[in-house]
Amino acid sequence: MPRNDGDQIGPPRARVRVALIVALAATILPLAALGQPSSLPSMSTITFAPGSSTVTVSGHAQPGSRTLYYVAAQAGQTMTVSLNPAAGLAFQVYGPDTTIARAADGSPLITGRTLPGAGSADNAQAWMGALPATGNYLITVGPIGAAGALFSLTVTLQ
Repeated sequence: MPRNDGDQIGPPRARVRVALIVALAATILPLAALGQPSSLPSMSTITFAPGSSTVTVSGHAQPGSRTLYYVAAQAGQTMTVSLNPAAGLAFQVYGPDTTIARAADGSPLITGRTLPGAGSADNAQAWMGALPATGNYLITVGPIGAAGALFSLTVTLQ
């Protein structure tokens, strides 16, 4: 029996994860094919345990770089992001239309709009807001100054 375009296989969350994996592979794989070391920072996906709306991840912010996280969310959900320790660190939250590529100098190039109050000039350490669109939001964490630091990032979706 021919498949109807409206047919969907698997639960909605599984489809979002598959779409995210495909999108990340499309970004990363062409760089690996160049035979040059990738200058892109590693990207992690934030996933929530069944029945949970909050997750905390740990990382290490290196001077001159960013730690990247993707989180899938729906339009209208309220997202809360907090950073611990806050001193010397900040994060940005980018909308679902964000792309990551390699700049001409080989450094990571993030193209997209940040959410109000969570941009690079805001030095956000805690943020809460309603999400304008459904998709994968990018959260970047990095040092404000020259020193790196260990951190934990807590994300809540309601």
